[in-house]
Amino acid sequence: MRLVNGTPVRETLDELLEPSVTALLLVDVQNDFCHPAGHFARHRRDISHIEATLPAIRRLVTGAQALGIPTVFIRQCTLPDGASDSPAWLRFKTRDGKSPEYTLRGSWGWELVDGLRPGPGDTELEKFRPDAFVRTDLERRLRAMGVESVVVAGTTTEGCVESTVRGASYHDFYVVVAEDAVCSTNPTLHAGSMRLFEARYPLARVDDILERWRRAPRRSPPQGAAEAGRAAAE
Repeated sequence: MRLVNGTPVRETLDELLEPSVTALLLVDVQNDFCHPAGHFARHRRDISHIEATLPAIRRLVTGAQALGIPTVFIRQCTLPDGASDSPAWLRFKTRDGKSPEYTLRGSWGWELVDGLRPGPGDTELEKFRPDAFVRTDLERRLRAMGVESVVVAGTTTEGCVESTVRGASYHDFYVVVAEDAVCSTNPTLHAGSMRLFEARYPLARVDDILERWRRAPRRSPPQGAAEAGRAAAE
């Protein structure tokens, strides 16, 4: 820790990744974005980078679950009959010729990809805009669990990942980006976001994150945090 204006501030990766105050935010690892039969691929998006990144994402999630790190499984969601889409949002969603009917609630495209399944200590969250903190109770859930730091992984790097990284930071959470567990269909935009992350946030690779969690002293979360987190998710 270092002191800034008399306030203790987490500085090193070990401090930022302290298991008792850290959660993993998994952003939009859903069939419509990641599967060859999903919405992106059907609309001629190149999902090869996403497919290549999925093993690292799965390794990070299963490792976090095995070590007791709470994971928030975040899903992009579209409600039937355009109930979640304003005119401005419809323009944004269709700017590149895609249909706006993706990740429809309860559909196959809305589901998480194979190999990812929430565990007993995990949380599921739907969002209707790129930033997982916009019009959701994500902040309340994280605070109830005693979370101070979040590790962010998922897709797409320049879209919902970057939006959620910024949102977490602006809601006063420490942020670590899992640099080999974020992915995109656009290499140029992915690289641009990675440059922004490098300038503003700590980056760490999946194996390094998991190793730091494994060797960290095991500490209990703040008293009542586990119960409060479960209640917040209900």
